[in-house]
Amino acid sequence: MTRIVMHLFLLIALVGMTTTGCVTTSEKNYIAIGNQYAKDGLLREAAESYKKALAKNYKKSTANRNLGLVLVKMGEYKAAIRHLEKAMATYENDFDANFYLGEAYRANDKYSEAIFRYNKALKIEDNNPKALKPLAWSYFKIRYYSEALITARKLNKVAPQDDQSGIILSRTLLKMKRSREAYTVLKAAKKDIDRGSRPYYNSVEGDILFDLKKIKGAMRAYKSALKDQPLLAGALLGIGRCMMEINKPEIAITYMERAVRIRPRLTEAHYLLGKAYENKDKQKSLRYYHHFAKQASADPEFLAILNDVKIRIGQLQKSQKTSKN
Repeated sequence: MTRIVMHLFLLIALVGMTTTGCVTTSEKNYIAIGNQYAKDGLLREAAESYKKALAKNYKKSTANRNLGLVLVKMGEYKAAIRHLEKAMATYENDFDANFYLGEAYRANDKYSEAIFRYNKALKIEDNNPKALKPLAWSYFKIRYYSEALITARKLNKVAPQDDQSGIILSRTLLKMKRSREAYTVLKAAKKDIDRGSRPYYNSVEGDILFDLKKIKGAMRAYKSALKDQPLLAGALLGIGRCMMEINKPEIAITYMERAVRIRPRLTEAHYLLGKAYENKDKQKSLRYYHHFAKQASADPEFLAILNDVKIRIGQLQKSQKTSKN
């Protein structure tokens, strides 16, 4: 009888150890289950599994890393940054952790932070096109065109089949006032692109031809772009610029207002709309100039135009006061 009681107490003790002193089987599986969900494309389910692992304090660095990756793919960039930064103490030398943290920063317009993370990723996997492409765009966005050009050329060398490399190269050269070289690069790259990339190449071709003062050729390129992609804001703006150049502001307004409806932060379009409305509707002209001034204040590319716009705003306001009196 005593032996039976002793066995009973031992069994109870073992059960207690497995339920309170150890991680349960289901807890151990939260990360594995999340990984399988992520592999199957079930991102929300994967995120929930990783969150359960975090709630149980189980492998927190791994859970934070994997959750951060999934959140980037879900478009929840601010939350992704929080989790990936927490994982960095353990995953500082992990390509995906650095790459996806770069993607999250870039989506939040934090280009310097994104550049740092893409470069960290490239130290882990040298010349990986997955990181080279957004790194080139990030340099482009902060007007660091010399580095954008170096990175884009490297991308073009290691991944010549990547359709975006030709666009990055030609757009960067255009910004560097090397329009003819940009045109040569674009035409060569355009030979091998797929149909889905064609409107974007045509739009950039329009920008280059416009810069070369070939207005008719630019118009043809922009119209070709819009034939394939009617909601391409850059091409709509391009036609508007061409119409302003040949003194047809009313037609220009139609295209450019459509462009800013699609992309409200299309800074140059607000400036050109302000000009187009000056002799047509002073109130609308003022509104567009104010939009431009707000967006351009932090953009060195438009500083020279900004001073002119401030003068125009003052003149329009003065004109309105005079008409009221």
